[in-house]
Amino acid sequence: MDRNQSGALTLQLLTGQRAEMAALQGVLEAAPAYFLTVTGLPPGDAEAQSTFTALPPDKTYSDKFVWGLYAGESMIGCADVIRGYPVREKAVLGLLLLAEPWQHRGLGSAFAALIEQVISAWPEIERLRLGVAVSNTAALAFWRKLGYRETGEMKPPQPGIVAELQVFEKPLRRSPTR
Repeated sequence: MDRNQSGALTLQLLTGQRAEMAALQGVLEAAPAYFLTVTGLPPGDAEAQSTFTALPPDKTYSDKFVWGLYAGESMIGCADVIRGYPVREKAVLGLLLLAEPWQHRGLGSAFAALIEQVISAWPEIERLRLGVAVSNTAALAFWRKLGYRETGEMKPPQPGIVAELQVFEKPLRRSPTR
């Protein structure tokens, strides 16, 4: 994961192919601070598989989308979205993560904008929702800067997650139709 690699940022929907899973695992392992904050543990050996298979109750894999963010041919970030959750008009951004060597370079904002652009094409989705660890003040500031607002809802720690999560939402901007 060469931090100096040049190339345009591109978003690619992942399908679970072996090479994608290896690259996804590499991104997740290259962001240990996130995992320590949220789970209290470093990323595990099967983190990519978990990212691909974790679903909330009453959702199916047809509602689950995992994207890789690429700089040139290298995956440098990943995003996990559940469509139509917790209600039909919302989507949950379960994860938007850059490998640590790529953080603090303005790429997170660009990555979030790419994800929002894709989701805004889903006609039923009006709002994007996410949870942020309350102890992660930098992430709280990041999402506020991008226009996400607290809903007042808090998610207590649960199995596998040691952090209390503050729920944020943002209305999606629609492209004008022609």
